Amino acid sequence: MAQLRHDYDKFTALNADILVMVPNGPFMSKRYLKNNPMPYPILTDKGSQVAAQYFQVKRFFAIGTPTVFVVDQQGKIAYAHYADSVIDEPGNQEPLVVLSKLTPYIPQPG
Repeated sequence: MAQLRHDYDKFTALNADILVMVPNGPFMSKRYLKNNPMPYPILTDKGSQVAAQYFQVKRFFAIGTPTVFVVDQQGKIAYAHYADSVIDEPGNQEPLVVLSKLTPYIPQPG
């Protein structure tokens, strides 16, 4: 999901936070991030327990395919994209359009 860093400013301008979760342990993530710093956190999901809860498709043994969710401020999934393969990274344009259409969450008093 490295393509997210190219439009990171666009996401933050829409008051969005980016979290990336990968299906391997922290050792591999730290090694990757050492040479490829990201402006957003990379979370690890070794064993894909969290991915399974979101119906992330598993192919090629235990490797999950890239999946993108836009979650609104009430915690509802406003957009989901499940890639067709491990090399199919979804683009940024569609999630950015969805984010631009979300109504800002204003907490109600009391």
